[in-house]
Amino acid sequence: MMPYVSMYVLAIIALCFTIYLANRNFVFSNYNNKVYIYAAVTTLVLLLAEIATIFMERSSNTALVIPHRIANIIGFSLCPLVPFILLLFAKNNIKFSFYTRVLGIPLYVNAFICIVSYKSGWIFLVDAQNQYSRGDLFLLPAIIGIIYYVFMLITIIKHCDKYEKNDKKVFASIFLVPLFGIITQILFRDILLIWGSTAVSLLLYYIFLCEIQFSYDIQTGVKNRTAFQKEMDSYDKGNKNATIFVIDINNLKKINDVYGHKAGDQMILDAAKVINENFISIGKTYRIGGDEFCIICKEISKELAEKFLSSLDDLLIKVNENNQNKIVLAYGY
Repeated sequence: MMPYVSMYVLAIIALCFTIYLANRNFVFSNYNNKVYIYAAVTTLVLLLAEIATIFMERSSNTALVIPHRIANIIGFSLCPLVPFILLLFAKNNIKFSFYTRVLGIPLYVNAFICIVSYKSGWIFLVDAQNQYSRGDLFLLPAIIGIIYYVFMLITIIKHCDKYEKNDKKVFASIFLVPLFGIITQILFRDILLIWGSTAVSLLLYYIFLCEIQFSYDIQTGVKNRTAFQKEMDSYDKGNKNATIFVIDINNLKKINDVYGHKAGDQMILDAAKVINENFISIGKTYRIGGDEFCIICKEISKELAEKFLSSLDDLLIKVNENNQNKIVLAYGY
C-alpha cells in the first residue's frame, strides 16, 4: 500500500500548487476558477481520508476504531461530490437552484447511508478489532459517482456550446480517467486508483483550461482574433459558405478622452455582452480589434440576417436605458 501513499502525497502537492495558481489567476473566469477549486479541495480531503484509512487499516490498535470509521464516512460520503461539482460546471450552473437540489438528492441519500454505516456496516464495516471489510451497499457511492460522470460527459458532448468539437473530445477524455479508476477499483479491491486518477484528471483539466484560454479575449470573454482566423481558415479549407456580421463601436475614442479608459473598457465589455447574447443562437462572436467584433455563422438568408440586426437594435435600446454612456454600434454583413 505504501506506493499508493507516495502517489497520493505527490497528487496532494500538485493539487495544492494548482489551487494556489487558480486563486491568483485573473485570466480564467471566476466561475471556472470556483469550479476547479471546489473540485480540487474536495479531492484533497478525499486523498487525506484515503491515506488515513490506509495507515489505520494496517494497525490492530483498537483505539483507532472510531477515527477509522470517521475517515471512511468522510471518504464514502464525498466520493460522488467531485463528479457532481464537475457536472454543474458542464451545466454552467453552480448556484443552489431547484435543479441543483434535485440533482443533489443522491448525494444526501449516500451521505446518510454512509453515516449510518458507522454502526450498521451497510457501506463499510470496521469491527471492534479495527478490521475493515466492505458492506453490502459498498458500491453505492461509486455507482452514484459513475452516474454523475456519465451525465457530465453527455452534457459536454451534446450541450456545451462554449467548446469546439475537438475541445469537447479532449474534455470528455480527461474525465474518462477517473471513470476508469472507479471501475478498476470496484473490480480489483487492492488496486487503489479512484482518487489518484481523479487528481490526475483535475490537473489535466487545469492544463486544458490554460490551453483553451488562448482562444478567448481576456477583457470581454468572447473569442479573440486568433480564434477568428482559425475559424475562417476552416471555412476556407472546407469550401463552406458563411454569413459574417461585422460590428464596430462608435464614439469609443470620445468616451476614452472625456470619461477615461475605464469607462471605455466598460463600454467594450457591455457591447460584447449585447452582441454575444443577440447572436449566440446562430453563430460565434469574436473580438478582432479594439472596438471591432465579428460574428461567424453558417450561411443564412438575407431576411434572417436583417431580423438578427433588428433584434440587436432592440437589445441595445434596453441596455442603454441604464447606461450613462450610450452604446452606438455600426454594423454590416
